[in-house]
Order: sequence, then C-alpha cells, then structure tokens
Amino acid sequence: MTTKKEIYSLLKLIEVYFEQFKITQEKLDCWHLVLSKYSYEKLHRNLMEFVVHSPHPPKISDLVQITSGGARAIPGQFVLDLTAGEEDWC
Repeated sequence: MTTKKEIYSLLKLIEVYFEQFKITQEKLDCWHLVLSKYSYEKLHRNLMEFVVHSPHPPKISDLVQITSGGARAIPGQFVLDLTAGEEDWC
C-alpha cells in the first residue's frame, strides 16, 4: 500500500522530469485514491522506465500497467484463414 507521502514523492519526480506537469492538492488526493492499493516500488519502477521512453507526463494507467507486455500477445493456436467460407460466395 502506498502512502500519500509516497504518492507526493512520485508526483514530485514527474514534475521534475516533465516541466509542464504541476502538482496540486486535488491531483495528489485523486492520484492517491487510485494508486494507494499498489506498491510504491512497482509505481516507482514503472515511472523510471516510463520517463526514458516518453516526452509526455505519465497518466495513472502508465504507472500501474503490467510491464511484461504479455497481455497483447496473440495465442499460439490462433489461425487466420482469409479464404474460409469463400466457396459460399456465388
């Protein structure tokens, strides 16, 4: 569980890395509401990876995403047959 103080430290880093990002009390409260259930270590690790690849500040979803990328993989059994059913066209 991430504390509000830890969320603030993440927001402070985002503000340092991305000049257009500004911290407000409302932003801190709202980000804490969503991010409090995640570990600080995971959020920090994802932020450090994000900042080297993006010129734009992260969204909450960028910090909590699964970094393995496995969710977008196409299953091995998937076969795309573009000719299936063509004999029915007449």
